[in-house]
Amino acid sequence: MREMPHIPDEKIDSADTDGTAEKETSLKASALAQPQHMELLVSSMSAHGIAVTVGRKVVSCLREGGWDVSVRVTTPDEDPEEVAAASQAPLLGALGGDGYLSAVACGVHRSGALFVPFPGGRGNDLCRALGIGTDAVARARSLLKGFTEQELDGIRITDPHGNSRIVLGIVSFGFDALANRIANDTSWLRRGSLTYAYGALSALRTHRPTPLLATVDGVEEDLGGWLTSVSNSGWFGGGINLVPSSRIGDGQIELVHIGPLPMRQAIRVLAQVLVTRGENPAMTVRSVREITVHTPEGVIAMADGDYVGETPLTMTAEPHVARVLV
Repeated sequence: MREMPHIPDEKIDSADTDGTAEKETSLKASALAQPQHMELLVSSMSAHGIAVTVGRKVVSCLREGGWDVSVRVTTPDEDPEEVAAASQAPLLGALGGDGYLSAVACGVHRSGALFVPFPGGRGNDLCRALGIGTDAVARARSLLKGFTEQELDGIRITDPHGNSRIVLGIVSFGFDALANRIANDTSWLRRGSLTYAYGALSALRTHRPTPLLATVDGVEEDLGGWLTSVSNSGWFGGGINLVPSSRIGDGQIELVHIGPLPMRQAIRVLAQVLVTRGENPAMTVRSVREITVHTPEGVIAMADGDYVGETPLTMTAEPHVARVLV
């Protein structure tokens, strides 16, 4: 991987946007008592440059609070996971969208650094799940007041050749995956929730329930229908808390399913689940250990806002991906 030269902070435009209990106490005290050194990776691509736009104020806020911050803006030809894995910084921050934060977290998984995520995309669902919120500058200010350390789990996705990757949010195969793909291709909407809503409306015109054969904890099942997802954090789509019972650090994953329904009924159920955030008996949620989606082959899976593979795929819980400061 080619090393990129350091990009000075002036390259980042300004913006108007604003363990155990003993270990947590120690971390809070250290945040208040002495400066911290952090390398901050900033995505040049997330949400059409939003991360770069807010980056200068984030860095200024941290430095004014006594932190020693070095900045690296990653370019499209760099792999943020590899950049993060090669970093020697004790605290590694990441400012970008969900896919970017997920990649950096995987690099931290290899390097052992403490992970410090900042929201800088259209969706910011990881930061919502962690209770960080969607304002990067407010996140920086909160770190100056103190912080705690939390375990961050993930989902390992493995293909038949043994290739695998870790994601942090929700892996989607059905209607929700198609909505995500359409949203990614929509550049004229900036907000994640509005973009996903547009994707969902468009997906209704083309998605039709089909069989989706899988093995769930050793039992063969048909998971076909309108929505088939595997949840770690519970959040996706730029602010949709699909699975409120999901906890990002509990080592568990949940299977979410809405089976075949007539179109009119499906619209009501999906609106209730995705728009009004209400529960519906047509949607089932259960904790599982391992899921393999077999056929049909070539069904696209989406997670953390990105394409992550095509069936057949196996998903398992991946505990202790990183230690994150919140």
